[in-house]
Amino acid sequence: MKSIEAVDEKEILSKIKSLGQKEIGEVRDFIDFLQEKRERKAEPFIRYIKEKADTKISLSQVRQELSSIKGNLSETISKQREERG
Repeated sequence: MKSIEAVDEKEILSKIKSLGQKEIGEVRDFIDFLQEKRERKAEPFIRYIKEKADTKISLSQVRQELSSIKGNLSETISKQREERG
């Protein structure tokens, strides 16, 4: 999650401090709702990754394979797509 800028954070905290306990509870509920909404959107992707993941491959193996790629990884991927396309 992106962090909010200090100015925004101060403004938000100031506004929250002016609320009553009931309203603060509503703010918390809304934040929980937003977090759950974000997680639900990610669920299909997470399920797909878990289904396709090969648990026999370690993180160090992935890093070793990626280390052989010179330059910018996204540029390399784009070039390979162009060559296939």
